[in-house]
Amino acid sequence: MGKLVFIVEDSPAQQKMLQVHFEQMLGNFSVKTFSNPDDIFNYLSEKPFAIVLDHFFPDKTDKTGLHYLKDLRRNHSSIPVIYYTTCDDEAVRKEVMKLGAEDYIHKDSASLVRLRTALDLLEEKQSKKKGIFRKLFGGK
Repeated sequence: MGKLVFIVEDSPAQQKMLQVHFEQMLGNFSVKTFSNPDDIFNYLSEKPFAIVLDHFFPDKTDKTGLHYLKDLRRNHSSIPVIYYTTCDDEAVRKEVMKLGAEDYIHKDSASLVRLRTALDLLEEKQSKKKGIFRKLFGGK
């Protein structure tokens, strides 16, 4: 079983496409999808490797992904969040990065490549942290 990634996306087609991409194309991830962003908070004890968070949830809530990102940073700051959205707004991008997201990826024809790059960087960061921990505390 691969690293667990939560995908928070209101579109079932996008959910499925991302799930196939992560699980079959990339191969080293398992995915849990959510249409309603409020639902992820019941599953955070599963300690996902990362959360891929959309910006718009028009049929589910009056809140945007910014609200959920703020809540995640406030209460679950160790879980990396990648903001993955159709929203192409520089002010939103700046706010997302200021709130501590790992990356802001605009959905377009190259977004799956950028998403893979963001995940690779997360894995690299995690590996470096483990290496530093091993050096400091003599673990394997």
